[in-house]
Formats: sequence, structure tokens, C-alpha cells
Amino acid sequence: MPGAGGGPVHAPFSFSRVAAGTWLAYASYGVLLAVLPFVELELGGGPLLATLVLGAPLASQTLASYGWGWLSDRRGGRRGLLVVATALQAPIFLLLPLGGAVELFVLRVLQSALFGSVVLATTLATEEAGRSAGPRLGWLQFASSGGMLLGVVASVPLLSGPTFRFDSAGGWALVGLLAALTAVAAVAYALAGDLPHRRAPRGPAGAGSHLRREVLELAGATTAVATFRYMAVSAVPVYLAATLARQGFFGVPFNEDQQLAVWLAVSSLFNLAAAPLSGRLAEPVASRRWVLVLSASAYAAIWVALFAVPNYAVTFGVWVVPVAVFFTVAGVREATDASTPEERGRAVGLMTAAFNFGGLAGAVVAGVVLSLGVGIVPMFGLSAVGAVGAALLWVPVVRRLPPARPGPRTSGS
Repeated sequence: MPGAGGGPVHAPFSFSRVAAGTWLAYASYGVLLAVLPFVELELGGGPLLATLVLGAPLASQTLASYGWGWLSDRRGGRRGLLVVATALQAPIFLLLPLGGAVELFVLRVLQSALFGSVVLATTLATEEAGRSAGPRLGWLQFASSGGMLLGVVASVPLLSGPTFRFDSAGGWALVGLLAALTAVAAVAYALAGDLPHRRAPRGPAGAGSHLRREVLELAGATTAVATFRYMAVSAVPVYLAATLARQGFFGVPFNEDQQLAVWLAVSSLFNLAAAPLSGRLAEPVASRRWVLVLSASAYAAIWVALFAVPNYAVTFGVWVVPVAVFFTVAGVREATDASTPEERGRAVGLMTAAFNFGGLAGAVVAGVVLSLGVGIVPMFGLSAVGAVGAALLWVPVVRRLPPARPGPRTSGS
């Protein structure tokens, strides 16, 4: 409906509803992280699919993250795309019990492409005029970590048997729960209202070449950090199933499915606690650039520790340290400061895609290394060496970033 000036009337924007939708969307994501590697092993997918089922779907999510941002820039709106993509994920959950290892993998790839639209929630969180983007990004990270925690806790009672399969009674109950959570997330996004913003120009600039050099450099450095992070992270479930799980969770007799779920739950609790602080540190320019360098260095330190002392307590400790929440919030906030409203969707999408592409690359390397018979500990050593190099790469990238531009860049400016 046109307004007084002839333009469309936008429903009042509600960040709390965007956060609620993100919380519910990540709840289903958390459950899948807990169960997919072991389901692939149970279905005969072997170590390669057990690692790739966490990392390879990030290929579709990687492309989709930038694609959703690009499309929203071209359309001049974000919420509608977010609602449709979230709603389409719900029926896919109900298909998971119907196939084997390969079919499960393919469905997860498709679902990941749709899940990539969550980047539009992140973009919306940075665009309301007069609002500081850093704290909102922190609270959105709080919502996603809370969703992960909800999903993992909900999955624990369903993982109590010796093995878990989607085609069991517990599996059908689980996919029904995930479908319902995702449908409600779509409703929350639909009720959130939208923010007006100018469309990206058509032609080469609208296709992506308009992105500034600093955004591209940030994305490249992010990919390097994420690659070596995921080399270690994607191998941990296989390591847990093969060796660590035999002693239970610090003596508590959980099976490997339950143990990984507990690991994810504790990690989500740490992220939940750290998220608001990460948003506050990401708003001032000086502190967020220190956060980028220090978090990349922290990744190097924890993978070196995992290589040097590969036991249950150390592996659990490096898994739950909330480095990612500081790293990703600061990186996205830096990209939003470096971009204009017309390119904001692509800038945020590219940063998300960079992290996901690193996840894909790391998972592929880990899967290939393990399939060749190389041991887990040497593979952790490769991750540690690469992480040190990635941390060193961040120093010149951050030093080349320009001073902060005056005032926040918002869609209303």
C-alpha cells in the first residue's frame, strides 16, 4: 500500500522477533550437528561422509549466503526472502528418515542452501537507523547460541539407545519437532516487519564488483582462519566415536551420540554467556580490531594444545571455548562499517560465506586425511600449523583497514 510520499508502507520493524526466529531456526541446526555424523556412520557412510556431512553442506550454504544477500540487495527487501526460505526447510526434515546415507547427505545440502538465508536476519540487525549494530549482532549471536542449546537439549532424550537412526520411533519424533520449530521460526520472521533500503544498482556494480577492497580482504582472512578451525572441529566426532567415547563423559556412561550432544550444549552455554560481550566489543573500532587478531591467535593456540595433549579433557576444553562468537561478530561488524546500504546484504553474505567456505575446505581436508589412514593426532598437527599461519595473516589485514567512517551506516541514512 503506498504511503503519503507514494512509497510502500513498511510494518514497524521488531528486532526481538527477528531474534526469536533466529533462536528457533538454530534450534534445529543444533540438533543436526549432534546427530548427523553418527547417523552417517550407522548408515554405512564411513568416515568421509561422517565428516563431510558437517562440512560439505556448507558449500551450498556458502554460495547461498552471498546469493541471498545479493538477491535482497537487488530486490530492495530482505524479510520476504527470509520467510520463504525458512518455511521451505520444514518439510525437508520430514524426508530425512526415508533415505540412506547418500540421500541424507543430499537433503542436508539442500536444506543448508535454504538455511543460508539466515544471513538476512544478520543484515536486518545492522540496518535500523539510530541503532548500534555491534550490540545487536551480539544479541543475535546470543539468540543463535540459545537456539543451539535448545536443540541439543531436546535431542538428548532421543539419543539414549545404543544407536540412533532417523527411521526409528525416536527419529520420527525428532524430525517432527525440527519441522515444527522451523515453521514457527518462519512465522516469527513474517511478523517482524521490514526495513526499507535502496536497491543495489543494476549492471556490474549490482553483480558484486562494487564491494570494497577491505571487505574482500576481511573475507579472505576469515576463510583462512575457518579452514584450519574446521579441519580440527569436523574430525572431533570421528575421534570421539573411535577413542574418546569409551570412557564416557568424565565418567558418566553416555554413548557417543549423547556425549557429542552434551559437548554442543556446553559449547552453546559458553557462547550464550559470551555473545552480549562480543557485541559490545565489536562496536568500538579499536576493540573490534583487537578482537579479530586475538581470536585468530586463540584458534592457533587451542589447536596447538589439542595436538600436543590429545586427551578427553583437552579436546573437550578446546571445543567449548567461545572463540567463534567473538571472531564472527567482530568480522561482520567490520564488514558492515565498510559497506554502503546498497551493498550491505552482499557484504554480510560474503563474510558469512567466507566462514562457511573455510568450513567446507577444512572438512574436506579432514575427511580425505582420515580416509587415507593418517591418524587423528597428525591431522590435528596440520590444523595447528595452518592456524598459526592464518593468525599471522590477520595482522597485516587489520593494519590496512581504514579509520572508522563517521557515524553508523544504516539504511535510513
